[in-house]
Amino acid sequence: MKTFRLRVERDVALATMETVLSVVRRGGLALHSLHLAPGRHGVDVLLHVGADEAEPLQLCRTRLCNLIGILKIRELPAGAATS
Repeated sequence: MKTFRLRVERDVALATMETVLSVVRRGGLALHSLHLAPGRHGVDVLLHVGADEAEPLQLCRTRLCNLIGILKIRELPAGAATS
């Protein structure tokens, strides 16, 4: 399981999140949880996804890095407090 912290442009947040969810679905990942909150420089998103192997998770991160509308992406370490 991986946790990604994203910062999404406020003006295109819904369209960007739709694309994020399609990347997760097409990658065959399990979506464990999704949290959105207004942030100072956009919308802050915590995305918890899982897969049986590490490769689909890495591919998902690579694809998320290439999406328009995502300002920043960070992978949180396992066991990090996310609330």
